[in-house]
Amino acid sequence: MNVQEVLTDYISEVVAKTGQPLPALDQPLLESEGGAIDSMNMWPLVVFVESRFGITVEDTDLLLENFRTIRVLTTFIATKHSELHS
Repeated sequence: MNVQEVLTDYISEVVAKTGQPLPALDQPLLESEGGAIDSMNMWPLVVFVESRFGITVEDTDLLLENFRTIRVLTTFIATKHSELHS
């Protein structure tokens, strides 16, 4: 599975609990933007990303710009991963 598939699987499990549909790749992910991930699910998402992809999400990374959509989050993870291994 690639990063996007792993994220989509995880997010679909989280979203299923809210009763909302899974957002498409470019639809808002965060509740503040109209998506399904609320503040209670944000920390578990960060922990999942760190543990599953072997990266560290710094406090300075916790920006809307990095978590806006599944596509944006996928790019963020790929960037952090490449920085780690360069």
